[in-house]
Amino acid sequence: MTNLIIELYKYQAESERKRIIERQQQGISLAKQQGKYHGRKPQYAEDDPRLLHAFKLYQNGMSDVDVARNTGIKRTTFIRYRKKFSVYR
Repeated sequence: MTNLIIELYKYQAESERKRIIERQQQGISLAKQQGKYHGRKPQYAEDDPRLLHAFKLYQNGMSDVDVARNTGIKRTTFIRYRKKFSVYR
């Protein structure tokens, strides 16, 4: 009997969460249509001096970890920007 009540509460919570997500998506799409929803701005621009310095260090043979330590840019962030701007050795 208690399992049935627990399952009922669980189902109710799941369906409420789905409704919340659906309403959120509707609000985001409406805001995008109105030009109010832009998302987060990029952390580094293509001509950012720290990023250009990091690319130069990488092309000179430094590893991703060493570049991250020397420039203060997180390793995963550096890798993401390296792939985005097609920087290879």
